Amino acid sequence: MLKYIYETEHKEDFNEVVLDFSIDETLDNGYMISDSLGADIFLDINSIKEEVEKLIGLLEGKVESYGGGGNVNVIKSDRQYTTLEDIFTDEDEEEMVCRIETVEFLKIVLIWARENFQYKAQRGVMPEVEADSALNWIDQTKSYINTMENF
Repeated sequence: MLKYIYETEHKEDFNEVVLDFSIDETLDNGYMISDSLGADIFLDINSIKEEVEKLIGLLEGKVESYGGGGNVNVIKSDRQYTTLEDIFTDEDEEEMVCRIETVEFLKIVLIWARENFQYKAQRGVMPEVEADSALNWIDQTKSYINTMENF
């Protein structure tokens, strides 16, 4: 189960689903998560698998840190936390940062991917067999993450 609340918005013109975390008052700059999904983490199954595998590697202790993003935010993760930093912040402005637990960020990536692949299949812009394959992988990965959390 996800610790943070969000709203789901369907963008029909772009055939995508946006998860809006700006409504969660416990997250400073939660909108940065929404901005990164699709811009810093691309919505194709290979990019998502790569991102998820690196985050799982952090949680398993295989690596100490991981960095990514760069189109909208710089994303830096360690075993405990993932930090999103706005790359467009001017030197005169207050630094815009969103800090979230890495396991929660990983869950968000999977929820976002699931919502989008499901939506694309429903709208007929993605072959159902391709979406089903992605959804099966997402479900298996979510199950694995749930077992990790129980230890």
